[in-house]
Amino acid sequence: MCHLIFFLPIFALPLFWMLPLHAALPVYLFVVGVSMLLYYKIYQAMRARVCSGREAMLGETGVVLKKIAPEGKIQYATEIWNAVSRDRKFLEGEKVVISGFSYGLRVIVEEPPVERR
Repeated sequence: MCHLIFFLPIFALPLFWMLPLHAALPVYLFVVGVSMLLYYKIYQAMRARVCSGREAMLGETGVVLKKIAPEGKIQYATEIWNAVSRDRKFLEGEKVVISGFSYGLRVIVEEPPVERR
């Protein structure tokens, strides 16, 4: 049902049977123009970054609340998450980057990349 929107220009073709050419052509070109704008907006929406859920958290920064060695707690936005680190220990107050998810409600964290000036 949602794919019917892609057929708007085809649905407008009967205008040429009902109206004279000088009246049908501007209406048809308007429908095609609106369709193209709509297709472009749909394309943009499909290419947009994920805004919610677990996938939106990947690559985001959190702050360590309880020492991670190898398990602890972090705060991301306003939420507190159980965290696991694979390679190193993190102390309270350090910033970490969420790199994945473990079983249950655990995030896998790692060291943030070094900022170059």
